[in-house]
Amino acid sequence: MATLNIFQQQSCFELSLTNEQDVIFLKKLIKNFRNDCHGVAAIEFALTAPFMALLLIGVVELTNYITAIRKVGAAAHTAADLIAQETDISTSDLSTIFQASRYVIDPLNDANLTLGAASVRYDVDTGDPEEDWTGNYNSGSVSNSTTQATGLGSAGESVIIVTATYAYTPAFTLVLSGTYTISETAITRPRYINYVGLY
Repeated sequence: MATLNIFQQQSCFELSLTNEQDVIFLKKLIKNFRNDCHGVAAIEFALTAPFMALLLIGVVELTNYITAIRKVGAAAHTAADLIAQETDISTSDLSTIFQASRYVIDPLNDANLTLGAASVRYDVDTGDPEEDWTGNYNSGSVSNSTTQATGLGSAGESVIIVTATYAYTPAFTLVLSGTYTISETAITRPRYINYVGLY
């Protein structure tokens, strides 16, 4: 009742410290305020939740990007390896091989994937690399095939070069934004003969 009278007679925090009860009440009020932990967890969550959500999205997006890089590399190596197992290959066979490579990147959208393949032969006399044939899916290509093949074979031999390119667009744009071009190249030698012909 004494506390109620204090607030009725004087405005809050305008207590006369000459009264011992007022001093005790004020000390108790300050102590209770200092020790009150109600709502601390909610405040901490509100402060940390945005950062934690951003961190989670960043980890997920970075993982997706790294997975895309691995899948594009696997697509290039798959196509190069399948071509290298042939002795002769038709344009239809090449299309089937490209189809297999497209399955490798699943569940990524293969509409964003391009594949280019090239066979580079080394001149029988000089050993200089010369591009013999090329093939592609979705307008893909192999850049500077003869330069890439330099020093990788001897006269009369050949190498198969496959380049896979993928346009990766993040699902979330908070951490990664825009479109990232992933390009991977695989170079193999024919397994059974020196040269795989395309007909």
